[in-house]
Amino acid sequence: MATEKFKALVHFIVHECQDNPSKLGAIRLNKALWYTDVTAYRSAGASVTNEAYVKRKMGPVPSHILATVSELKAEGLLHVTEPQSQYDSRKYISLVEPDTSSLSEDEMELAKAVLSAVLGVTANAISEMTHDIIWEAASEGEEIPLHATLASDRGTVTDEVKDWARAIVEEKAKQAA
Repeated sequence: MATEKFKALVHFIVHECQDNPSKLGAIRLNKALWYTDVTAYRSAGASVTNEAYVKRKMGPVPSHILATVSELKAEGLLHVTEPQSQYDSRKYISLVEPDTSSLSEDEMELAKAVLSAVLGVTANAISEMTHDIIWEAASEGEEIPLHATLASDRGTVTDEVKDWARAIVEEKAKQAA
């Protein structure tokens, strides 16, 4: 079951796109949630929502997103329109102001900044950006733990790193002899 904080963040992000719901869509909503949690985790050691994310074709997806959207709809907080054509996206429409009492000002500012970045690129581009080494290593439907994202950026192998590795190998060789 999703947390109240996750539910609040979903509603908050949808509400932030109130002026033009067609610019959000499912892919961008999922990626805004992913990047908000990943950014918070990388900077503070804890995600905003404690939501689990799973590998899907278009990138990481919150495991409780469908249930949460259904719950928000059932409570009369959101309306969702399904795509009318192949190139149309799902539209999420906030029907009331979101209850953000469980979100801090910093968390809402982070979500706004992430949303702005996500909305600045196509849905396909933002999806491709999440197809990193961690996503590739996971199987379809497998959870992608946020701590794995700490190793998702490949580092540069400098001469200093090579020297360090050589010293370790030489030391191990001496110990084995």
